[in-house]
Amino acid sequence: MVTFLKFMLPLLLLVLVLMGLWLSVLHFPWQWITYLVMGVEIFTATIVFSMEYQAQHIGGASGWGSFGWLGFNVCLAMLLGVCRIAIWLYQRLEFQF
Repeated sequence: MVTFLKFMLPLLLLVLVLMGLWLSVLHFPWQWITYLVMGVEIFTATIVFSMEYQAQHIGGASGWGSFGWLGFNVCLAMLLGVCRIAIWLYQRLEFQF
């Protein structure tokens, strides 16, 4: 239990802080996006944390949920970057749809 917490809690904190910094760098024009993304982050972290805690008693099953969660965070960060570029282009070039 203690070794699990020594690994997962710093990882959880690091990912949440990095996503918060990434959102502040992107600086979306709407504040609700920040709340939505951080809410999704905390929700998925809670699910993964509980899965990992339960899987620590099963040999070989522990740790894979964390890798999936990290991959999800990387994909979400890239998607947010692409969305921000699209919003910037829309504002800059004033596309008429």
